[in-house]
Amino acid sequence: MRTYTFKSIAQRGTLLTTAAVLAAATLLPAQLAFADALNPLTDRSLTLSSSSPGWSHTDGSENPTYAPPNSGANGQKTGNTFSFKTSTADDIKAFTFQYCITPAGTCENPGNDKDNGGTRGTDTATTSDLNVEAPSPAEVPNASFGTIVDTSAISNPTSGVVKAVPGYAGYDNGKPGAGHETGIGGAGAAVTGNFVVYYYNTGTSAWVQSEGWDMAATANASPAPNANNYITLSNTSGNVPATAGMAIKVVFFGTTNNYITNPGAGAFFVRMNSYSDAAATTILDGGVTVANVMNQSIWIQTKVLETMQFSVGTVDPNTLDSSDGDATPGSEAPSTLEKALYASASDPLNPDTYKGDTLHGICDQVLGNITPLQTTNVLKLGNQTAESSLETDKTYSTHSYWKLSSNSSAGATVYYSGHTLTNTVGDEIKAIGPTKLLPTKGSEQFGLALDNTDLTGTSVADLKVSYDQEVTYENGNDNYNQASPTTGPITRGTHPSTVTDVNGNASWHDPTLYPLLPALNYNEGTGAINAGNGAKFAFVRTSDTIPEPIASENSQVVDCVTGKMRYIANIAATTPAGIYTTKVNYIAAPQY
Repeated sequence: MRTYTFKSIAQRGTLLTTAAVLAAATLLPAQLAFADALNPLTDRSLTLSSSSPGWSHTDGSENPTYAPPNSGANGQKTGNTFSFKTSTADDIKAFTFQYCITPAGTCENPGNDKDNGGTRGTDTATTSDLNVEAPSPAEVPNASFGTIVDTSAISNPTSGVVKAVPGYAGYDNGKPGAGHETGIGGAGAAVTGNFVVYYYNTGTSAWVQSEGWDMAATANASPAPNANNYITLSNTSGNVPATAGMAIKVVFFGTTNNYITNPGAGAFFVRMNSYSDAAATTILDGGVTVANVMNQSIWIQTKVLETMQFSVGTVDPNTLDSSDGDATPGSEAPSTLEKALYASASDPLNPDTYKGDTLHGICDQVLGNITPLQTTNVLKLGNQTAESSLETDKTYSTHSYWKLSSNSSAGATVYYSGHTLTNTVGDEIKAIGPTKLLPTKGSEQFGLALDNTDLTGTSVADLKVSYDQEVTYENGNDNYNQASPTTGPITRGTHPSTVTDVNGNASWHDPTLYPLLPALNYNEGTGAINAGNGAKFAFVRTSDTIPEPIASENSQVVDCVTGKMRYIANIAATTPAGIYTTKVNYIAAPQY
């Protein structure tokens, strides 16, 4: 974006001023009225939404999707902001803006596209003429004025400027939207219209919109091109009640259908006038110009490689203490926590037998165990006082976790793949099936579900991991400390040291499934399993050949989501005896 400001010329004396006026009058187009009362518009500037040539309207990868109207990369559909101060105290009912290749004299339309009526250059991929495309111009409604313009006092450095970069409202953060003309996209909302006139009111010390303006774009150049270079704003129902030295801004926004195409190269000038009548025949202030220059953009290219982290295990590190602050395992004598966790290790006093506490990171991988005595990623399902056995009159459960991060812009889906519980001779505990059901004691069942709170919700708050456990019927590798369920080595929730270690980093959030949303038959794994009215589970027996989706998101990156998986099993009196096992795999499939 480039802005030029031209100061008014100080008068040097009556005779010199008269001579200068006569000389200038011989150079101005005949249709521009000239009068004794003519005064300049001062403190003039023109700011373009893009200084790219009109033929350049893509990003650094030649992609138009990320160069929407009114953006810096788009020289084809630009916006212009005129700022100036008045000299004459009078009601203004019209403005004109004429784009030319010189500041005075015969007006030739800026540009280098010969086939479009210009006289410079040839018709190639790098030529364009200035053109004001306005088939459906509309004034920004007053209700939206405060949304797009900072209306605070002029002493504020940001006063009077458009709050957010306006553009095609069908785009959201560079992503394609509805694909139709919706006006200005700024401050998080679509605003209709493509131009606005406003002025600084010294009485209220704020910027005020002037309403009731009509816009017209016509061709007014010689030789006449097939392009519009002349903008007229007229007001038959209102005006700008100008005082001497009043600050005024006129903004033309580039939208899908109404926009200003930049010339293909070089400098251009805009001749400006204000009028006391809506017909634009009696000039108040004018005979002045602002200037700008087209430049080829600097394109910068780089690459962000695809990233993905997916871990599956039985312990969420967010529930563990890291109070000793040691980030180097085995570098010090065992901490109190380590002694408690590894008290039954073969050599409990040897520091080399301890992992050592490690500071929490933003998105630590799920662990396979806590102590060396635990086999990695093996869960014991059943009565822990009877060798993890199942019983006909009780439902037992266990749980694991998976954690996923990916910069895939189109989201990701997580699947499970596995078989139901089977013994060494091929007997099976019947899978619940694809439709979620309540556990039924005395009937063969094996199922799983996500154990994240309120899985019917659609926000981070709704989809947090549930760390609660049924003390009697649920066994996991991370059974929390019953004596100290919130501050012990393994907590019922996120351990306080987790938040301390990550130091409030903006990327940190409570373990949650969001923005992934659970599949319908796996969204009620939280709650009691022996009450007959709590959690529900499902399991597709053929998922070992066709993976079954359990959670997905298809429109944004996946920022360290955590899913807690809960498993239940029931047996019947006729279930054959034996040691039953199964292996459940989790698969993450990001979409780029």
